[in-house]
Amino acid sequence: MSAHGLIVTCPPSADAALHWWQAQDGHIVARGQDFSPPAIAADAPVTALIPAADTVIRTLDMGDMTAAQAEAAARYRAADLSIGGDVFVAVRALGKAEGSGMRVLCATISRATLADHLAELALRGLDPDIIVPVGLLLPASDDAISATFGDLAADRLGDLVLPPDETLSSLLLGGSTARQLDQDARDGALVAVLTDPPLNLRQGDFARRTPLFALGPGQGRTLAWLLGAVLLVSLAIPLTEIAKNYLGADLAERRALASAQRLVPGAVDVTQAEQQIDAQLAARGAGNMVASVPLAGLLSAMQPVPGVVIRQADYRPGGIIGAMIAAPRVEDLNTVLIALQNNGYKVTAANRSDATGQAVADITVLAP
Repeated sequence: MSAHGLIVTCPPSADAALHWWQAQDGHIVARGQDFSPPAIAADAPVTALIPAADTVIRTLDMGDMTAAQAEAAARYRAADLSIGGDVFVAVRALGKAEGSGMRVLCATISRATLADHLAELALRGLDPDIIVPVGLLLPASDDAISATFGDLAADRLGDLVLPPDETLSSLLLGGSTARQLDQDARDGALVAVLTDPPLNLRQGDFARRTPLFALGPGQGRTLAWLLGAVLLVSLAIPLTEIAKNYLGADLAERRALASAQRLVPGAVDVTQAEQQIDAQLAARGAGNMVASVPLAGLLSAMQPVPGVVIRQADYRPGGIIGAMIAAPRVEDLNTVLIALQNNGYKVTAANRSDATGQAVADITVLAP
C-alpha cells in the first residue's frame, strides 16, 4: 500500500452523494461530496468506508494458534456468535498480547448488505481495493472516542465499536463522554487506512477479482517496446530475404548477360540478348523460332482432349505457326488454347463454326 489514493464513503442510497478524500504523499490534498468521485490514476488504490451500523466488530482470543489457524477458527466462531443467518466474516490476526493467545479482529456483516455496497459503488465507477468499517479508523483507547467521516459516524472504547446511538452509547460506554477527533486526527486516520488498513472486508468470497492478465505500473510501456521490437524483427526477416533474393536475381542476371555477350556482344540487357540469340538460332534452323517448337506445343496441348484435330497448319515468319483446329464442342477448343497459354505460348484465336456444325478456331502459336 502507498500513502496516496482515494477514500470514499459508501452512499446510503442510490440517489445520495458520497463523500471523498484524495491523498497524495501522505496528506489529504482534496475533499468533496459528489455523486461520482473525481478521476484518479489507474494505479491509485481506492478505499471505501462502510457505516458502523452495518458491521459487528469483535476481537477474539484464539489461544495458542498460528495466525492462519486463528483466522480460520475465528471466522467460524464469529459466525456462530452472530444473530443473522447469511453473514460474512472478515478477519485479521493481530498477534499475541501479553497474557493472551493469538488475537483476531473480526467484522461480521450481512452478505446482502456488503453486496449492495459493492453494487452501488460499481454504479459510480468504483471497484474498491479496500473496504473498512468506519469505526476501525478510530484508535483503540481506554477513553471513549467519537468521530465523523463525511456522513459516517462511530464511537469506540477499546475493542468496542458502536454506531452513533445515544441510548446504546450511554449503556455500553458507561455514560462517559466521548472525545471528538479533530480534522487533523481524522485526516491522519484516512491516510493511515491507505497504507495499513486495520481490516479489509475484500477477502474470501468478496475479494477483488484480479484480471487473468494485468499490467503493473510501467509494464504497459515495456510491453509496447517489446511488441514494437517483435514487429520490427518480424518485418526485418522477410525484408532481408527479399533483399537477398533481389540481389541474387540481379547477380544471376548480370552473369547471364555476361555469358550471352560472348555470342551477341551488342546486347545491353538480358531481354535484348535473348532476342538476338533467338534470331541467330532461327537463322540456323534451331531454337524456339523453329516451326517444330510451337507445333510440338500445339500437339502436346491437343493430346489430352479427345476429338480435337488439326485441319491445316503453316509456318509463318518469326517462328509463328498458323493452324486451323476443329472439335465437336467449343469447350474442347478452349481447353487446348488454355493449355497452350499455361505452358507459356503466345496464342491468338478466332472461333467460328463450319457447315458440318463443328467448332473451328483459326489460331496462331508463338513459342515462349
